[in-house]
Amino acid sequence: MSDSKANETTATTASTTTTTTSTTATTEPAIVPANVPVEKTYEQWLAEIDKESENVDSDKDALLLKTKELYNLFNGESNAAILWRVARDAHRAASVAEAAGDKDKQKGLLQEAESFIKKALALDNSNPEYHAWAAFIVGKLSDFAGRKERIQRGYEMQHHLEEAIRLKTTDAGVYFSYGRWCMEVAKLSWVERNLAAALFSKPPEATYQDAVNKFIEADKMRPDWRANYFWMAKCYINMKNNKKAIECLDIGVKCTPRDEEDLIVENELVTLQKKYASYR
Repeated sequence: MSDSKANETTATTASTTTTTTSTTATTEPAIVPANVPVEKTYEQWLAEIDKESENVDSDKDALLLKTKELYNLFNGESNAAILWRVARDAHRAASVAEAAGDKDKQKGLLQEAESFIKKALALDNSNPEYHAWAAFIVGKLSDFAGRKERIQRGYEMQHHLEEAIRLKTTDAGVYFSYGRWCMEVAKLSWVERNLAAALFSKPPEATYQDAVNKFIEADKMRPDWRANYFWMAKCYINMKNNKKAIECLDIGVKCTPRDEEDLIVENELVTLQKKYASYR
């Protein structure tokens, strides 16, 4: 399964995250300066960091510091695999800040994540995981953007999602985030659609059923994902299919939280389950 996990934005983007990501991203040879003592090998560093990143209970701020230590020790500026990991772990720390309601910290970490993932893609544009995380990060950053920028970031996010799929991603978070993107497009206002058409000639198109289809694909790759069932339920609510919504909510409540996205939706999931209980 994948090493990282994938998040609601406004306008044309969806926050992903979350997100699930494979540890099979390129592990490029690392260059170690001759005068720097290294107690652990490069491979040992990667294994340790990836394990901590996957652990929902790990301290994500401390993890980010450790990943930056890896960056400093092994010439990370020229290593796409390290750059990607810094971006990933900055995004994860941002998700923890989001869950805690610290928007300023979340935004700063996401901006940092974006700078690192852009550097990773500049070195290697053919890795699906790098495109996946670019999409997750862009989706989250759209929460802090104005209407025009949100629309622009929506197209950017879709591009990275499509690239990740084209490159045969094994990351369920890609389909999860694509589902979130479809949800946001489905609820675009008339003004937003016309603005998108003016900016890009053709506004994005998607329905709530399209979103459900993406969430179903994510479920095939990663069953029992609480956040995935939560957002699928939200789609069914918007489609006035409350029976299917409560089915998803009941399943989601039983799922063990495994990532930051699960923790973010936890309270609202329980609230919605109580609200729609009569539709069982």
